[in-house]
Amino acid sequence: MFNVDFFENNINNKWLIRQFELFRLNESFIAEKFVPRPDISIMFHFRDTPFILEDNEIQLEPFFATPILSKSLSLNLYGELDTFIVVCKPTVFSRIFDVNLSPVPKHGIALSENIFYPLWVALSKMNDIKERINYFTNFINSIQKTEYIPDAIDKLYDKIINNSTKNLLKDIIIDCPICQRTLERNFIKRTGVTPKMLMRIVRVDYLWTKINLEKAVDYQDLIFDGHYFDQAHLIKDFQSIIGETPGYFFNRNLNIIKMFSGRIEGRL
Repeated sequence: MFNVDFFENNINNKWLIRQFELFRLNESFIAEKFVPRPDISIMFHFRDTPFILEDNEIQLEPFFATPILSKSLSLNLYGELDTFIVVCKPTVFSRIFDVNLSPVPKHGIALSENIFYPLWVALSKMNDIKERINYFTNFINSIQKTEYIPDAIDKLYDKIINNSTKNLLKDIIIDCPICQRTLERNFIKRTGVTPKMLMRIVRVDYLWTKINLEKAVDYQDLIFDGHYFDQAHLIKDFQSIIGETPGYFFNRNLNIIKMFSGRIEGRL
């Protein structure tokens, strides 16, 4: 049995956290894609750990942070899984914990053993999800004791998230008080991708949501809504991130992909 549950953040942790997720698997095997999303996750695996399937299998660590990915990954879940996931705003997380989210070959960012190992141990002893959420909330608020004040990178990230389907990148960054080279270098460290790549991911993410709601693929509507030049531009962008064309992707069973990618709760 594979079970995925989502839990919303609350007023005490929304400055950092978008949602919590709980993955549980009992003596089974599931393989599917994880689709890039415009946020990052802190992963806590308390039993078996998944594999990334590429040229060689890469077994994931018991705890780590994922940067924003520029393309989909194939994941292999097996055995007994008890995984607690904290979905975060990347620029905030990287800033308060002084973590460089620049991409690494293992697709995971190592976290401080001194800070996160005791947290992992404490969370591993809790079976109740609400207890884990409260414990993690108290933990981050003990790290950030004062009100979090967004900086220029935080503000740019928010602008891209909110305006990628309405504006061009040059219009979004026009008021940013940092030179473009410095901006891009710092943005990659704080998110794992360039501003342009994040914009592409946000657009694909928006199109996925739109098609799920409308239950149909209308390329002309998607070109207009996604701010693409033409159909070829849309398909090329989508395929480079998802690894499949929109027509193929949206005409196959997406239930497991949605569960892997934090889009639907479910049980298999």
